[in-house]
Amino acid sequence: MGTYDPETRWRDSGLSSLPALADRDREPVVLCMDELLFPFCGPDDVLYTRCRIHDDLRGHLDQLGFKFQSRHVFGWSGGQTAEPPLTLEQFKPCIFRLAAQQGRSGDGHTAGEARQYVVAGARGPHGSGTSSGTASAYGSNGSLVTDLLSPYAITEDTAAYLSLYPPVRPTPPLEAVVKVNSKFYSNRMLQSLGEKAYGIEVHSAAEIESLGQKLLDQGAYLIKDPFGVSGKGNLLIDSNFMQSRVASHLRKQEESGLTTRFLLEPFLAKETDFSSQWLIRDTGTIELISVQRMINHQLNYGGSMTADSAFADRLDKAGYFNVLEQALGRMFQDGYHGFVCVDSMILQGGELVPIVEINARKSMGLINAYLDRCWNRFDKQGWLTFLSVGLPAGFEFASFLHTLRHSELLLQSPEEYGVMLLSSNTLTINQTLAQHAAQTGSSPRRGLPKGRLYVSVVGRDEEHRSEIMTRLRGVLSDLSVKIYN
Repeated sequence: MGTYDPETRWRDSGLSSLPALADRDREPVVLCMDELLFPFCGPDDVLYTRCRIHDDLRGHLDQLGFKFQSRHVFGWSGGQTAEPPLTLEQFKPCIFRLAAQQGRSGDGHTAGEARQYVVAGARGPHGSGTSSGTASAYGSNGSLVTDLLSPYAITEDTAAYLSLYPPVRPTPPLEAVVKVNSKFYSNRMLQSLGEKAYGIEVHSAAEIESLGQKLLDQGAYLIKDPFGVSGKGNLLIDSNFMQSRVASHLRKQEESGLTTRFLLEPFLAKETDFSSQWLIRDTGTIELISVQRMINHQLNYGGSMTADSAFADRLDKAGYFNVLEQALGRMFQDGYHGFVCVDSMILQGGELVPIVEINARKSMGLINAYLDRCWNRFDKQGWLTFLSVGLPAGFEFASFLHTLRHSELLLQSPEEYGVMLLSSNTLTINQTLAQHAAQTGSSPRRGLPKGRLYVSVVGRDEEHRSEIMTRLRGVLSDLSVKIYN
Protein backbone atom coordinates (compact mmCIF):
# COMPACT_ATOMS: atom_id res chain seq x y z
CA MET A 1 0.00 0.00 0.00
CA GLY A 2 1.08 3.59 -0.22
CA THR A 3 0.45 7.12 -1.42
CA TYR A 4 1.96 8.33 -4.68
CA ASP A 5 3.68 11.72 -4.94
CA PRO A 6 5.10 11.42 -1.41
CA GLU A 7 7.49 14.24 -2.26
CA THR A 8 4.74 16.78 -1.60
CA ARG A 9 4.32 15.26 1.88
CA TRP A 10 8.07 15.27 2.58
CA ARG A 11 8.46 18.88 1.51
CA ASP A 12 8.80 21.48 4.27
CA SER A 13 5.76 23.76 4.22
CA GLY A 14 8.02 26.68 5.14
CA LEU A 15 9.80 26.62 1.78
CA SER A 16 9.06 28.92 -1.15
CA SER A 17 7.75 27.33 -4.33
CA LEU A 18 8.22 27.84 -8.04
CA PRO A 19 5.40 29.32 -10.13
CA ALA A 20 3.19 26.61 -11.59
CA LEU A 21 -0.16 26.26 -13.31
CA ALA A 22 -2.72 24.71 -10.98
CA ASP A 23 -4.16 21.42 -12.24
CA ARG A 24 -7.14 20.54 -10.07
CA ASP A 25 -7.54 17.16 -11.78
CA ARG A 26 -3.99 15.96 -11.17
CA GLU A 27 -4.09 15.19 -7.44
CA PRO A 28 -7.07 12.79 -7.46
CA VAL A 29 -5.52 10.84 -10.33
CA VAL A 30 -2.16 10.54 -8.57
CA LEU A 31 -3.88 9.38 -5.37
CA CYS A 32 -5.45 6.49 -7.32
CA MET A 33 -2.13 5.31 -8.75
CA ASP A 34 -1.77 2.90 -5.83
CA GLU A 35 -3.67 0.40 -8.01
CA LEU A 36 -0.46 0.11 -10.07
CA LEU A 37 1.24 -1.73 -7.19
CA PHE A 38 -0.45 -5.06 -7.99
CA PRO A 39 2.60 -6.57 -9.81
CA PHE A 40 4.35 -6.82 -6.42
CA CYS A 41 1.66 -9.14 -5.06
CA GLY A 42 1.24 -12.89 -5.14
CA PRO A 43 -2.04 -14.79 -4.62
CA ASP A 44 -1.93 -14.48 -0.81
CA ASP A 45 -0.58 -10.94 -0.64
CA VAL A 46 -2.83 -7.94 -0.04
CA LEU A 47 -3.01 -4.81 -2.17
CA TYR A 48 -4.58 -2.12 0.01
CA THR A 49 -5.86 0.69 -2.25
CA ARG A 50 -7.64 3.97 -1.72
CA CYS A 51 -10.56 3.02 -4.00
CA ARG A 52 -12.06 -0.34 -4.83
CA ILE A 53 -10.52 -1.66 -8.02
CA HIS A 54 -13.16 -2.06 -10.71
CA ASP A 55 -14.43 -5.65 -10.86
CA ASP A 56 -13.82 -5.87 -14.61
CA LEU A 57 -10.20 -4.79 -14.15
CA ARG A 58 -9.76 -7.44 -11.45
CA GLY A 59 -11.10 -10.00 -13.90
CA HIS A 60 -8.72 -8.76 -16.61
CA LEU A 61 -5.69 -8.99 -14.31
CA ASP A 62 -6.75 -12.38 -12.99
CA GLN A 63 -7.05 -13.70 -16.55
CA LEU A 64 -3.43 -12.67 -17.18
CA GLY A 65 -2.20 -14.44 -14.06
CA PHE A 66 -1.98 -11.49 -11.65
CA LYS A 67 -3.85 -12.81 -8.61
CA PHE A 68 -3.90 -11.05 -5.25
CA GLN A 69 -6.07 -10.23 -2.27
CA SER A 70 -7.43 -6.68 -2.08
CA ARG A 71 -8.65 -4.22 0.52
CA HIS A 72 -9.77 -0.64 0.05
CA VAL A 73 -10.79 2.49 1.90
CA PHE A 74 -13.55 3.74 -0.42
CA GLY A 75 -15.91 1.12 -1.78
CA TRP A 76 -16.87 2.65 -5.11
CA SER A 77 -15.06 2.60 -8.44
CA GLY A 78 -15.43 3.19 -12.14
CA GLY A 79 -17.67 6.26 -12.03
CA GLN A 80 -19.95 5.08 -9.22
CA THR A 81 -21.10 7.55 -6.59
CA ALA A 82 -20.76 7.31 -2.83
CA GLU A 83 -23.21 7.77 0.01
CA PRO A 84 -22.79 10.31 1.43
CA PRO A 85 -21.09 12.23 -1.41
CA LEU A 86 -17.33 12.57 -0.98
CA THR A 87 -15.29 15.78 -1.20
CA LEU A 88 -11.68 16.04 -2.33
CA GLU A 89 -10.63 17.06 1.18
CA GLN A 90 -12.09 13.83 2.56
CA PHE A 91 -10.48 11.85 -0.23
CA LYS A 92 -6.89 13.09 -0.25
CA PRO A 93 -5.29 12.26 3.16
CA CYS A 94 -2.42 9.75 3.01
CA ILE A 95 -3.75 6.20 2.74
CA PHE A 96 -1.90 5.21 5.92
CA ARG A 97 -3.98 7.75 7.85
CA LEU A 98 -7.21 6.67 6.14
CA ALA A 99 -6.46 2.98 6.75
CA ALA A 100 -5.61 3.63 10.40
CA GLN A 101 -8.91 5.48 10.84
CA GLN A 102 -10.73 2.65 9.12
CA GLY A 103 -9.01 0.10 11.34
CA ARG A 104 -9.92 1.99 14.51
CA SER A 105 -13.55 2.38 13.46
CA GLY A 106 -13.93 -1.25 12.41
CA ASP A 107 -15.71 -0.24 9.20
CA GLY A 108 -15.35 -2.10 5.92
CA HIS A 109 -12.11 -3.96 5.24
CA THR A 110 -9.98 -3.00 8.19
CA ALA A 111 -6.25 -2.53 8.32
CA GLY A 112 -6.11 -5.27 10.97
CA GLU A 113 -7.86 -7.68 8.61
CA ALA A 114 -5.38 -6.80 5.87
CA ARG A 115 -2.48 -7.51 8.19
CA GLN A 116 -3.94 -10.90 9.13
CA TYR A 117 -3.92 -11.80 5.45
CA VAL A 118 -0.30 -10.73 5.13
CA VAL A 119 0.77 -12.75 8.16
CA ALA A 120 -1.10 -15.83 6.99
CA GLY A 121 -0.20 -15.46 3.35
CA ALA A 122 3.59 -15.27 3.12
CA ARG A 123 5.05 -18.74 2.85
CA GLY A 124 8.63 -18.45 1.72
CA PRO A 125 11.66 -16.30 0.97
CA HIS A 126 10.17 -15.21 -2.35
CA GLY A 127 6.62 -14.81 -1.12
CA SER A 128 3.77 -17.14 -1.96
CA GLY A 129 3.05 -18.61 -5.36
CA THR A 130 4.10 -16.02 -7.92
CA SER A 131 4.77 -13.36 -5.31
CA SER A 132 7.52 -10.85 -5.93
CA GLY A 133 8.94 -11.42 -2.48
CA THR A 134 7.62 -8.22 -0.92
CA ALA A 135 5.27 -10.09 1.41
CA SER A 136 8.05 -11.94 3.19
CA ALA A 137 11.66 -11.35 4.04
CA TYR A 138 14.51 -12.70 6.10
CA GLY A 139 15.54 -10.95 9.27
CA SER A 140 19.16 -10.27 10.21
CA ASN A 141 19.28 -13.57 12.14
CA GLY A 142 18.05 -15.56 9.15
CA SER A 143 14.53 -16.11 10.50
CA LEU A 144 11.57 -15.69 8.18
CA VAL A 145 9.56 -12.54 8.78
CA THR A 146 6.05 -12.79 7.37
CA ASP A 147 4.24 -9.70 8.61
CA LEU A 148 5.90 -7.19 6.33
CA LEU A 149 4.37 -3.95 5.12
CA SER A 150 5.74 -3.11 1.68
CA PRO A 151 4.89 0.58 1.16
CA TYR A 152 5.22 2.56 -2.03
CA ALA A 153 6.96 5.16 0.12
CA ILE A 154 7.29 6.04 3.79
CA THR A 155 5.32 9.11 4.91
CA GLU A 156 4.72 10.71 8.28
CA ASP A 157 1.49 8.71 8.58
CA THR A 158 3.17 5.32 8.09
CA ALA A 159 4.42 5.05 11.67
CA ALA A 160 0.97 5.85 13.07
CA TYR A 161 -0.55 3.08 10.94
CA LEU A 162 2.10 0.57 11.99
CA SER A 163 1.70 1.46 15.67
CA LEU A 164 -1.84 0.04 15.56
CA TYR A 165 -0.70 -3.39 14.43
CA PRO A 166 2.59 -4.43 16.07
CA PRO A 167 4.84 -6.28 15.54
CA VAL A 168 4.95 -5.44 11.83
CA ARG A 169 8.55 -5.30 10.67
CA PRO A 170 10.10 -1.85 11.24
CA THR A 171 10.48 0.54 8.33
CA PRO A 172 13.24 3.18 7.94
CA PRO A 173 12.79 6.31 10.06
CA LEU A 174 11.03 9.15 8.27
CA GLU A 175 13.99 11.47 8.88
CA ALA A 176 16.28 9.16 6.91
CA VAL A 177 13.71 8.77 4.11
CA VAL A 178 13.32 12.54 3.72
CA LYS A 179 17.07 13.08 3.82
CA VAL A 180 18.01 10.62 1.07
CA ASN A 181 15.18 11.72 -1.24
CA SER A 182 16.29 15.35 -1.41
CA LYS A 183 17.99 16.48 -4.61
CA PHE A 184 20.53 18.20 -2.38
CA TYR A 185 21.46 14.76 -1.06
CA SER A 186 21.86 13.38 -4.61
CA ASN A 187 24.06 16.28 -5.65
CA ARG A 188 26.25 16.01 -2.56
CA MET A 189 26.49 12.25 -3.05
CA LEU A 190 28.07 12.77 -6.48
CA GLN A 191 30.58 15.18 -4.99
CA SER A 192 31.50 12.84 -2.14
CA LEU A 193 32.08 9.98 -4.60
CA GLY A 194 34.41 12.11 -6.70
CA GLU A 195 31.96 12.26 -9.61
CA LYS A 196 31.11 15.40 -11.55
CA ALA A 197 28.17 17.20 -9.97
CA TYR A 198 26.34 19.81 -12.03
CA GLY A 199 24.04 21.17 -9.32
CA ILE A 200 24.47 24.48 -7.48
CA GLU A 201 22.57 24.96 -4.22
CA VAL A 202 20.88 28.34 -3.80
CA HIS A 203 19.13 29.75 -0.74
CA SER A 204 17.59 33.01 -1.93
CA ALA A 205 16.05 34.76 -4.91
CA ALA A 206 19.15 36.95 -5.04
CA GLU A 207 21.38 33.89 -5.45
CA ILE A 208 19.18 32.62 -8.26
CA GLU A 209 19.72 35.90 -10.11
CA SER A 210 23.48 36.04 -9.48
CA LEU A 211 24.44 32.36 -9.85
CA GLY A 212 21.72 31.67 -12.38
CA GLN A 213 23.02 34.45 -14.60
CA LYS A 214 26.37 32.70 -14.87
CA LEU A 215 24.60 29.57 -16.06
CA LEU A 216 22.31 31.53 -18.38
CA ASP A 217 25.33 33.10 -20.04
CA GLN A 218 26.26 29.56 -21.15
CA GLY A 219 22.72 28.45 -22.06
CA ALA A 220 19.39 27.42 -20.55
CA TYR A 221 19.31 25.96 -17.05
CA LEU A 222 16.91 24.22 -14.69
CA ILE A 223 15.69 25.30 -11.28
CA LYS A 224 14.88 22.16 -9.33
CA ASP A 225 12.83 21.90 -6.18
CA PRO A 226 14.58 19.53 -3.72
CA PHE A 227 11.38 17.46 -3.69
CA GLY A 228 10.09 18.00 -7.21
CA VAL A 229 9.04 14.91 -9.15
CA SER A 230 8.31 14.05 -12.79
CA GLY A 231 8.53 17.63 -14.02
CA LYS A 232 6.52 18.99 -11.07
CA GLY A 233 8.86 21.40 -9.27
CA ASN A 234 11.32 21.78 -12.15
CA LEU A 235 11.43 24.95 -14.22
CA LEU A 236 13.42 25.64 -17.37
CA ILE A 237 15.02 29.09 -17.46
CA ASP A 238 16.02 30.15 -20.96
CA SER A 239 15.87 33.96 -20.81
CA ASN A 240 16.68 36.89 -18.56
CA PHE A 241 13.00 37.78 -18.53
CA MET A 242 12.01 34.34 -17.21
CA GLN A 243 14.77 34.44 -14.60
CA SER A 244 13.68 37.88 -13.40
CA ARG A 245 10.03 36.82 -13.14
CA VAL A 246 10.88 33.72 -11.11
CA ALA A 247 13.19 35.67 -8.79
CA SER A 248 10.46 38.24 -8.21
CA HIS A 249 7.95 35.46 -7.47
CA LEU A 250 10.30 33.92 -4.89
CA ARG A 251 11.27 37.25 -3.36
CA LYS A 252 7.63 37.97 -2.50
CA GLN A 253 7.43 34.63 -0.71
CA GLU A 254 10.65 35.35 1.19
CA GLU A 255 9.18 38.65 2.34
CA SER A 256 6.25 36.70 3.79
CA GLY A 257 8.63 34.54 5.83
CA LEU A 258 9.26 31.54 3.59
CA THR A 259 12.74 30.09 2.98
CA THR A 260 14.19 29.50 -0.47
CA ARG A 261 16.07 26.28 -1.30
CA PHE A 262 16.61 25.14 -4.87
CA LEU A 263 19.17 23.39 -7.05
CA LEU A 264 20.36 25.04 -10.28
CA GLU A 265 21.64 22.82 -13.07
CA PRO A 266 22.64 23.55 -16.67
CA PHE A 267 20.15 22.11 -19.14
CA LEU A 268 22.21 19.22 -20.50
CA ALA A 269 21.92 17.80 -24.02
CA LYS A 270 20.88 14.19 -23.37
CA GLU A 271 21.27 11.10 -25.48
CA THR A 272 19.42 8.74 -23.15
CA ASP A 273 17.37 8.90 -19.94
CA PHE A 274 17.43 5.74 -17.88
CA SER A 275 17.04 4.51 -14.34
CA SER A 276 18.17 1.59 -12.24
CA GLN A 277 16.08 -0.14 -9.57
CA TRP A 278 17.66 -1.55 -6.43
CA LEU A 279 16.82 -3.10 -3.09
CA ILE A 280 18.79 -2.29 0.05
CA ARG A 281 17.92 -5.00 2.56
CA ASP A 282 17.86 -4.18 6.25
CA THR A 283 21.10 -6.17 6.59
CA GLY A 284 22.84 -3.75 4.20
CA THR A 285 22.90 -6.19 1.29
CA ILE A 286 22.43 -4.40 -2.04
CA GLU A 287 20.64 -6.04 -4.98
CA LEU A 288 20.22 -4.78 -8.53
CA ILE A 289 16.71 -5.44 -9.85
CA SER A 290 16.67 -3.86 -13.31
CA VAL A 291 17.77 -1.09 -15.64
CA GLN A 292 14.96 0.79 -17.38
CA ARG A 293 15.06 3.06 -20.39
CA MET A 294 12.87 6.10 -19.69
CA ILE A 295 10.71 7.92 -22.19
CA ASN A 296 10.36 11.53 -21.05
CA HIS A 297 8.38 14.38 -22.58
CA GLN A 298 9.43 17.95 -21.71
CA LEU A 299 10.80 16.99 -18.26
CA ASN A 300 7.78 14.76 -17.55
CA TYR A 301 7.77 10.98 -17.19
CA GLY A 302 6.29 9.27 -20.24
CA GLY A 303 7.02 5.56 -19.83
CA SER A 304 9.49 2.77 -19.07
CA MET A 305 11.02 -0.14 -20.99
CA THR A 306 13.49 -2.68 -19.66
CA ALA A 307 16.94 -2.03 -21.14
CA ASP A 308 18.60 -4.75 -23.19
CA SER A 309 21.81 -6.52 -22.19
CA ALA A 310 23.93 -4.45 -24.60
CA PHE A 311 22.91 -1.26 -22.82
CA ALA A 312 23.61 -2.82 -19.41
CA ASP A 313 27.04 -3.94 -20.64
CA ARG A 314 27.76 -0.39 -21.77
CA LEU A 315 26.93 0.90 -18.29
CA ASP A 316 29.04 -1.78 -16.66
CA LYS A 317 32.09 -0.88 -18.75
CA ALA A 318 31.59 2.79 -17.81
CA GLY A 319 31.72 1.89 -14.09
CA TYR A 320 28.08 2.80 -13.49
CA PHE A 321 27.17 -0.07 -11.21
CA ASN A 322 30.26 0.40 -9.08
CA VAL A 323 29.34 4.05 -8.46
CA LEU A 324 25.75 3.13 -7.62
CA GLU A 325 26.76 0.41 -5.18
CA GLN A 326 28.93 2.92 -3.33
CA ALA A 327 26.07 5.42 -3.23
CA LEU A 328 23.57 2.86 -1.98
CA GLY A 329 26.01 1.73 0.70
CA ARG A 330 26.16 5.28 1.99
CA MET A 331 22.38 5.51 1.92
CA PHE A 332 22.26 2.48 4.19
CA GLN A 333 24.77 4.12 6.52
CA ASP A 334 22.47 7.16 6.58
CA GLY A 335 19.63 5.01 7.86
CA TYR A 336 17.69 3.98 4.75
CA HIS A 337 16.78 0.50 3.56
CA GLY A 338 14.18 -0.56 1.04
CA PHE A 339 13.58 -0.01 -2.66
CA VAL A 340 15.52 2.69 -4.51
CA CYS A 341 15.18 4.07 -8.03
CA VAL A 342 18.13 6.12 -9.30
CA ASP A 343 17.51 8.35 -12.32
CA SER A 344 20.53 8.66 -14.59
CA MET A 345 21.42 9.82 -18.07
CA ILE A 346 23.96 9.64 -20.87
CA LEU A 347 24.78 12.94 -22.51
CA GLN A 348 25.30 13.57 -26.19
CA GLY A 349 28.96 12.77 -26.66
CA GLY A 350 28.79 9.78 -24.33
CA GLU A 351 29.37 11.30 -20.89
CA LEU A 352 27.63 9.33 -18.14
CA VAL A 353 25.79 11.12 -15.33
CA PRO A 354 25.29 8.24 -12.86
CA ILE A 355 22.99 10.08 -10.43
CA VAL A 356 20.51 12.70 -11.56
CA GLU A 357 18.30 12.10 -8.56
CA ILE A 358 17.58 9.40 -5.99
CA ASN A 359 14.05 8.15 -5.36
CA ALA A 360 14.09 6.09 -2.18
CA ARG A 361 10.75 4.38 -2.80
CA LYS A 362 9.11 2.16 -5.36
CA SER A 363 8.91 3.57 -8.89
CA MET A 364 7.26 3.20 -12.27
CA GLY A 365 10.42 1.57 -13.58
CA LEU A 366 10.24 -1.01 -10.80
CA ILE A 367 6.61 -1.76 -11.68
CA ASN A 368 7.60 -2.30 -15.31
CA ALA A 369 10.45 -4.58 -14.24
CA TYR A 370 8.01 -6.76 -12.29
CA LEU A 371 5.55 -6.81 -15.20
CA ASP A 372 8.37 -7.93 -17.48
CA ARG A 373 9.08 -10.83 -15.13
CA CYS A 374 5.75 -12.15 -16.33
CA TRP A 375 6.22 -11.29 -20.00
CA ASN A 376 9.79 -12.65 -20.06
CA ARG A 377 8.46 -16.15 -19.42
CA PHE A 378 6.83 -15.88 -22.83
CA ASP A 379 9.83 -14.21 -24.48
CA LYS A 380 8.04 -10.87 -24.60
CA GLN A 381 8.59 -7.34 -23.32
CA GLY A 382 6.15 -4.67 -22.26
CA TRP A 383 6.15 -0.90 -22.48
CA LEU A 384 4.60 0.81 -19.45
CA THR A 385 3.10 4.12 -20.48
CA PHE A 386 -0.02 6.25 -20.07
CA LEU A 387 -2.36 8.57 -21.92
CA SER A 388 -3.76 11.74 -20.34
CA VAL A 389 -7.40 11.92 -21.40
CA GLY A 390 -10.67 13.79 -21.01
CA LEU A 391 -13.77 11.64 -20.64
CA PRO A 392 -17.04 12.35 -22.44
CA ALA A 393 -20.40 12.34 -20.62
CA GLY A 394 -21.59 8.83 -19.89
CA PHE A 395 -18.18 7.15 -20.15
CA GLU A 396 -18.19 3.74 -18.45
CA PHE A 397 -15.09 1.71 -17.65
CA ALA A 398 -16.85 -1.61 -18.26
CA SER A 399 -17.98 -0.53 -21.73
CA PHE A 400 -14.50 0.71 -22.54
CA LEU A 401 -13.01 -2.66 -21.58
CA HIS A 402 -15.64 -4.43 -23.69
CA THR A 403 -14.76 -2.22 -26.68
CA LEU A 404 -11.06 -3.03 -26.34
CA ARG A 405 -11.85 -6.72 -26.17
CA HIS A 406 -14.17 -6.53 -29.19
CA SER A 407 -11.50 -4.68 -31.20
CA GLU A 408 -9.00 -7.45 -30.32
CA LEU A 409 -6.71 -4.90 -28.68
CA LEU A 410 -7.10 -6.12 -25.11
CA LEU A 411 -4.44 -8.57 -23.99
CA GLN A 412 -6.33 -11.70 -22.92
CA SER A 413 -3.48 -14.12 -22.23
CA PRO A 414 0.30 -13.76 -21.70
CA GLU A 415 0.87 -15.69 -24.92
CA GLU A 416 -0.80 -12.96 -27.00
CA TYR A 417 0.02 -9.36 -27.92
CA GLY A 418 -1.99 -6.30 -27.01
CA VAL A 419 -2.81 -3.78 -24.29
CA MET A 420 -2.95 -4.68 -20.62
CA LEU A 421 -4.87 -2.17 -18.47
CA LEU A 422 -3.12 -1.38 -15.20
CA SER A 423 -5.64 0.72 -13.30
CA SER A 424 -9.29 1.78 -13.33
CA ASN A 425 -9.76 4.71 -10.96
CA THR A 426 -6.89 6.77 -12.40
CA LEU A 427 -9.09 6.96 -15.48
CA THR A 428 -12.43 7.72 -13.83
CA ILE A 429 -11.78 9.35 -10.43
CA ASN A 430 -12.44 12.93 -11.56
CA GLN A 431 -15.64 11.81 -13.26
CA THR A 432 -16.64 10.20 -9.95
CA LEU A 433 -15.76 13.27 -7.86
CA ALA A 434 -17.72 15.46 -10.28
CA GLN A 435 -20.76 13.25 -9.75
CA HIS A 436 -20.28 13.55 -5.99
CA ALA A 437 -20.12 17.34 -6.29
CA ALA A 438 -23.31 17.36 -8.35
CA GLN A 439 -25.07 15.42 -5.59
CA THR A 440 -24.28 18.16 -3.10
CA GLY A 441 -25.38 20.95 -5.45
CA SER A 442 -21.86 22.29 -5.96
CA SER A 443 -21.07 24.34 -9.03
CA PRO A 444 -20.48 22.08 -12.04
CA ARG A 445 -16.88 21.80 -13.16
CA ARG A 446 -16.02 23.13 -16.57
CA GLY A 447 -14.51 20.94 -19.22
CA LEU A 448 -14.14 17.20 -19.48
CA PRO A 449 -13.13 15.28 -16.34
CA LYS A 450 -9.51 14.29 -16.84
CA GLY A 451 -7.88 10.97 -16.12
CA ARG A 452 -4.92 8.79 -17.01
CA LEU A 453 -5.04 5.47 -18.79
CA TYR A 454 -2.07 3.39 -17.60
CA VAL A 455 -1.21 0.42 -19.79
CA SER A 456 1.45 -2.16 -20.51
CA VAL A 457 1.79 -2.50 -24.28
CA VAL A 458 3.05 -5.99 -25.14
CA GLY A 459 4.33 -6.46 -28.68
CA ARG A 460 6.90 -8.30 -30.77
CA ASP A 461 9.24 -5.32 -30.92
CA GLU A 462 9.28 -1.54 -30.57
CA GLU A 463 7.59 -0.98 -33.92
CA HIS A 464 4.81 -3.42 -33.11
CA ARG A 465 4.23 -1.81 -29.70
CA SER A 466 3.93 1.57 -31.39
CA GLU A 467 1.37 0.15 -33.83
CA ILE A 468 -0.68 -1.20 -30.92
CA MET A 469 -0.54 2.18 -29.21
CA THR A 470 -1.74 3.90 -32.38
CA ARG A 471 -4.71 1.53 -32.54
CA LEU A 472 -5.50 2.28 -28.88
CA ARG A 473 -5.57 5.99 -29.64
CA GLY A 474 -7.98 5.27 -32.48
CA VAL A 475 -10.36 3.36 -30.21
CA LEU A 476 -10.34 6.17 -27.68
CA SER A 477 -11.03 8.72 -30.40
CA ASP A 478 -13.99 6.66 -31.63
CA LEU A 479 -15.36 6.76 -28.07
CA SER A 480 -15.06 10.60 -28.06
CA VAL A 481 -12.27 10.45 -25.47
CA LYS A 482 -9.95 13.42 -25.86
CA ILE A 483 -6.22 12.61 -25.70
CA TYR A 484 -3.90 15.33 -24.36
CA ASN A 485 -0.48 13.69 -24.81
